Amino acid sequence: MKVLIIVALALVLGAAFIWAADFEPGFALLQYGNWSLETSLVVLSTAFIFLLVAGYLLLRSVVLVKQSPKRLSAWKQNQRHKRASQALTRGLITLEEGRWAEAERVLLRHANNSETPLLHYLAAARAAQKQHAPDRRDNYLRLAHETTDGADIAVGVVQAELQLSAGQKEQALATLQHLREVAPKHPYVLQLLQTLYQDMDQWQEVQSVLPDLRKRHVLETAEVRALDQEAAVGQLELALSRQEWSKMARVWEKSPARMRQTEAMLRPYVAGLIKQGEQEQAIELIEQFLRKNWSDQLVYQYGQIAQGDLLKRLAIAEKWLKDKKDNPWLLLTLGRLAKASELWKKAEEYLHASLEQGARGETYQALAEVQLAEGRHDAAAETYKIGLNLMLRPVDGAK
Repeated sequence: MKVLIIVALALVLGAAFIWAADFEPGFALLQYGNWSLETSLVVLSTAFIFLLVAGYLLLRSVVLVKQSPKRLSAWKQNQRHKRASQALTRGLITLEEGRWAEAERVLLRHANNSETPLLHYLAAARAAQKQHAPDRRDNYLRLAHETTDGADIAVGVVQAELQLSAGQKEQALATLQHLREVAPKHPYVLQLLQTLYQDMDQWQEVQSVLPDLRKRHVLETAEVRALDQEAAVGQLELALSRQEWSKMARVWEKSPARMRQTEAMLRPYVAGLIKQGEQEQAIELIEQFLRKNWSDQLVYQYGQIAQGDLLKRLAIAEKWLKDKKDNPWLLLTLGRLAKASELWKKAEEYLHASLEQGARGETYQALAEVQLAEGRHDAAAETYKIGLNLMLRPVDGAK
């Protein structure tokens, strides 16, 4: 359409010149010294326009010739970028198809010519990871960092993810801690750190990142509270296993009151109190919890404490039978408390009732001890034998 318009305009202008030359050609005289030129005005105008066009085309040609090397270089570079972009697409497809070695080769071939070498090297690092080649992986990550300014966080995050998937927890921890120093508010770095701390049972560190996770809205408030409790329980269990009683006390005192009233917190803390000989405090905490809630584990621990006012404790535990008359753990606890109070007949009745709800080796052991105290040695020996055989098999249930 544009060409037709140009042709039409040219025809109109030509016709106008022909008409002007025929209607009134005019007269023009050019003289320079002894040289003179006489012609019509229309011919002179036509020649002048022709010379202008020819001059423009000549200058344009000179400019084009002068710019040819630069244009050729730009064209070649554009072709290289195009091939690199195609290689990146092909490499990513190959990577997703699981052809790791081929993907690595394709991605690296045009990385230097790419406008986005970062993407080539990061994808090549993933391909090397899949081939269990950590040295090549780390080299590609280094190249990704060197070829792209401002990509420190992106490269670091990919490096941490790859280290985690390779089981290199210590290296991943060092990478993430460095990233947190560089970008302390980065939400994904905080989330990766929190997950890694959990996996490594570093519960105090888990609690250290929770405030930032809450502020950055990475986790909901309910999730933060659950993680906070899990971290506190983890610290208590770790302190219990190492018998670090002062640390256990610090964790307990630092925890909110609502958290200290949960079964998850009470179980390790009560176990620590029992090991330290703080039975009275353990008894008080268990009874306080069981007034409003129920826990088989805490009832079990209650029966393991053979100190205090045993008859009073037995009476308290018997009140729990109203709602839990068939609970084997409560019946076992009642049997142990009656045994500790030397109420042999009552102890035997409770222990038999517990066995009816679920046979356990330790219940048979407690029953055998009662039978021995009653002087029934043959019955005790047979009970011990049954309990021993049962204890050699895996036991399900709370302990």
